[in-house]
Amino acid sequence: MTNKGYEIFTQVRILNERDWKLNLGASIGHYKNKITSLPNGTFDTYVCGAQIRTEEGLPAGVFYGYKTNGVFATKEAAQTAALYIQNNAGLLIPFEAGDMCFEDKDGNYVIDEKDKQIIGDPNPDFYGNFNIDVTWKHFTLGTLFTYSFGNDVYNALRANMEAGKNIYNQSSAMQNRWVANGQVTDIPRATYGDPMGNARFSDRWIEDGSYLKFKSISLSYEIPLQLTFLQSISVWGSVSNIYTFTKYLGSDPEFAYGNQVLYQGVDAGLVPQTRTYNFGIKINL
Repeated sequence: MTNKGYEIFTQVRILNERDWKLNLGASIGHYKNKITSLPNGTFDTYVCGAQIRTEEGLPAGVFYGYKTNGVFATKEAAQTAALYIQNNAGLLIPFEAGDMCFEDKDGNYVIDEKDKQIIGDPNPDFYGNFNIDVTWKHFTLGTLFTYSFGNDVYNALRANMEAGKNIYNQSSAMQNRWVANGQVTDIPRATYGDPMGNARFSDRWIEDGSYLKFKSISLSYEIPLQLTFLQSISVWGSVSNIYTFTKYLGSDPEFAYGNQVLYQGVDAGLVPQTRTYNFGIKINL
């Protein structure tokens, strides 16, 4: 595997007056990796229901599954598409109103393993952070923002809570599931056992994981002293994980299911980062 990229960081003092000081800092990073050689050319890894493909010529950790084109709203729409699945007995079962419309990649009207394709890439286009620090006399206010753009996320928790295939609790989004002919919705009908595979791993569960996070803010006050044995005393307070701007439907787009390369972009519903408050006193002797 080859991995190439860059990171750029800059720190600039915009204002440098006696009572006022303003510092701006920013960083941006980008990387691109590619699998260059494998013994068998390709292999798949399964994580929390996701199929992750490792293949020569592709980036590491891409999601491999089915693409969808919405839900059949009417019986006529399903009949026009004429899509089928093959059951264990070899019989072709037609998709009906309320089922997902999967993309028939090979054009044989049967949705099977041959219709799988790349449906997402967890590697971001770019990522980084920026900070703003303002000092007025003995007060200093500091802020930090982090961001990521262009990374796809597999929302495994939503894949379980909106599957509609068993008797377990489901999310409130299931109230919008298909229940009547002509209903336009993006959530298929709920059927025990999911015989048509509507909840299978597909781009239905892949989301844009881009975000801008207000990571932290801090305020400190340096008490002026003129003592030979004590240089300074500072009182400070900070708040972390303040707010996240994102379209991602999960609890937190900044997560880590595991340190392995193939685990990136998999959100298994772990406890999100909590908002924390810290206060302290710094003494310089």
